[in-house]
Amino acid sequence: MFVIQIIPESNTVVLGDEVELEKTHMFVSKINYIKYDTINEGQNAFSKIRYKSTAVSSTLYHENGAIKSVFDQPVKGIAPGQSAVFYEGDDVVAGGIILF
Repeated sequence: MFVIQIIPESNTVVLGDEVELEKTHMFVSKINYIKYDTINEGQNAFSKIRYKSTAVSSTLYHENGAIKSVFDQPVKGIAPGQSAVFYEGDDVVAGGIILF
């Protein structure tokens, strides 16, 4: 079993199988724009969820004050509170904090 979600409001830990760790998208807040002043709706980028992880091709959207990164393939190990960085080649486009 794996911890797939923690709900602090109700003091709940949700368990699931390893396959449930895979996510098709994530939301990122507290965006720090580097290359551009904003992210264009539907912009393609490579999303990286931790320093040593492999960047995954994704499409970026604005949603509820955050950036939604929709992955081209499922990603395992997305953790709220960790940093996410969006790249174009070797250029950092933006980064922020993973909501979920």
